[in-house]
Amino acid sequence: FPPRRLSAEEIRDSLLAYGGVLDLSMGGMGFRLYKFTQDNVSTYIPLDKHGPETWRRAVYHQNARAANTDLLTEFDCPDPAFATPRRASTTTPLQALTLMNHSFTVDMANHFAGRLRAHSNEPLAQVERAFAIAYVRPPSNSERAAAVALIDKHGLPAFTRALFNSNELIYLR
Repeated sequence: FPPRRLSAEEIRDSLLAYGGVLDLSMGGMGFRLYKFTQDNVSTYIPLDKHGPETWRRAVYHQNARAANTDLLTEFDCPDPAFATPRRASTTTPLQALTLMNHSFTVDMANHFAGRLRAHSNEPLAQVERAFAIAYVRPPSNSERAAAVALIDKHGLPAFTRALFNSNELIYLR
């Protein structure tokens, strides 16, 4: 079958899983990725920080018609204000920038780095573990060398952010 990019919700859930913080509890109340206020009009302000109350699977995300969630929207999550019979699947530079710089992905990269540090303090072992978790395969010799060099120069969170930004992570083949 042809390669397929993960949906916005699948990408979000995957990042939570790699960070080791995905809440798999079933049922119960949903969560919001925005702050709701109501004065004379209702306003929906996207959250700057995502905490444990938002770490549930995206299927539990409560979405208001007037609220857009930037992380999900960048990956073609439909505008909740309109009926959408079929989702678009685009590839844009903004998606790569979102995966590299969005506060949620930075937080999840830090959690993933913490998860790898808990396993080992050795960069080589961290790279092996990261590839096993994210790609379900060992790194090639060139990937291993490049990853260790990246960790030595920029730190483990930079490496985990780079993993998040790879086609291998967001496309099914």
